[in-house]
Amino acid sequence: MKIIKLCIIIFFILSFLSSFAKAQTKRLDNLAACAGVVIGNGAVDFYLGDEQAFDVAANIAYSAYLSEVFSGGYKQNDLQIADQILGGNVDKIIGAHNSESFTSDVYEEVVGCYRALVKQLMDGADTIINNQDKWNELKNTSIETLKRMLRAG
Repeated sequence: MKIIKLCIIIFFILSFLSSFAKAQTKRLDNLAACAGVVIGNGAVDFYLGDEQAFDVAANIAYSAYLSEVFSGGYKQNDLQIADQILGGNVDKIIGAHNSESFTSDVYEEVVGCYRALVKQLMDGADTIINNQDKWNELKNTSIETLKRMLRAG
């Protein structure tokens, strides 16, 4: 009887940990999605000749996204998927601009993502301050790489 109770307790603990891990990866994925939307919107500004607007958008997006990356103990696979989500949303927003389908719904998504990222910046302020030196080079390199890609062809 004690073994059955112990097994039930272990099952509930593992279920809780699994649910917590899924919630954390969902948070990471959502931040990656919003970072991609904001960077994509900044890329549209870049195409329209406003490089400074791109720099600001990318700085906000990467700072918020990386504050979550550095605060959680994410698996490498989860980080790779989140990066793919980010890149896919950059492409989605640029594609909406290029196909002239940048509707009010897309605009509302951009605004909502700015709000979500600002909330993450406030929530993750300690992580940002404490880890800035670790990711500043990564962030700047990523921004410069994106600008190089946007300038090409």
